[in-house]
Amino acid sequence: MVNITKLRLTQLQTEILRALFITNGSTINQRQLALRLNVTQPAIKKALPSLKKINFIKIQKDQRLSITLNAENHRVMQLKRIDNLKQIYESGFIDFLENEYAGATIILFGSYSRGEDTINSDIDLAIIGREEKKLDLKIFEKKLERKININIYQAFNKINKYLKENLANGILLIGGFEL
Repeated sequence: MVNITKLRLTQLQTEILRALFITNGSTINQRQLALRLNVTQPAIKKALPSLKKINFIKIQKDQRLSITLNAENHRVMQLKRIDNLKQIYESGFIDFLENEYAGATIILFGSYSRGEDTINSDIDLAIIGREEKKLDLKIFEKKLERKININIYQAFNKINKYLKENLANGILLIGGFEL
């Protein structure tokens, strides 16, 4: 996920964070988290206090523990942004796009690129300099747990001003463009 030696998180804590990054905007209980990560509930219970202490998660106690990502913590959102990018690369999606759209400029933009995405958000990509083609993205949508929207543009200079600004604030994954 991220450099765990700097953060001093255990492997389980980094996996918990990733699960919370993916389910951001919703609560998850200890049992659901244990099932999702294929570990025991006591292991989850032992890992949570450290994450709460460093203000990465919020825990509410009712009949069960309700766990949410602390999206108000700037550091957490920086880590989420890094992890979003890492997930895209680890899934093989970038390699797939590079093969399908060789020579194109590919930009990740929108809430996913900023780390502000929630469980209901999608992944927005702009592909500049290639023709539109029908792609089956289901395998990547399943891996990333997000719907993927690909927007195709013939040339950067043909894109409207406001969208250009949005793309300029995105993450350049492949290629480059002239302003």
